[in-house]
Amino acid sequence: MEDSKHGSKLSNLGIQDFLSIGYLFLLVLGVVHETIYYKFIGINILDYSSVLDVLISPIAVITGNLILGLAVLFSIVMAYVVVKITPKYYKWLSKKKKYQSGKNKIKLEKAQVKINAKDAVITMIAFYVFSIFIGLGVGSGHKTKKRIISNDYKITHQLTFEDGFTQDIKMLGKNSLYVFYVLKDDPEVIIAPIDGNIKMIKNLEKL
Repeated sequence: MEDSKHGSKLSNLGIQDFLSIGYLFLLVLGVVHETIYYKFIGINILDYSSVLDVLISPIAVITGNLILGLAVLFSIVMAYVVVKITPKYYKWLSKKKKYQSGKNKIKLEKAQVKINAKDAVITMIAFYVFSIFIGLGVGSGHKTKKRIISNDYKITHQLTFEDGFTQDIKMLGKNSLYVFYVLKDDPEVIIAPIDGNIKMIKNLEKL
């Protein structure tokens, strides 16, 4: 009886509610993902982040990783199907003569009970997205640290400073305030402020 009430409350949530909850969930995951990644290279990213950086962290993480972006998109679609479309489909089936008596009716009723436990389904989807975020944060952080130590990386960007000095770098990350990078044959991670310091950032990989 309690599960039925809980499922009913969940079904009363609108798309806007799900989007708001989903964004807050992704916001937390974005911050955690960034924190884990930068921790591997010896940086506490929260010390170098603005409020804006925190707010857009889930967008930055998702757009910066194709696998993660596709995983989140798939999960959102699955959540919408489960919460909005599947119950309507079962309701439509229940009007068919085939499902109004006998074994088919019992099977449909069991399926309806399961789908009404939407909290379990959405929790499963949330856990899946959580695992992807954390797993990629650990994986990319460990891989980056290993490459820095072994000097196994390519130069990716060129920085032009306000005084005209240029530097070819391997960019490890960037936010609205700082650029995080290393120089070839030097494992020390450099943190350079952008405002009043860096005039231009050129992506050498796209040239």
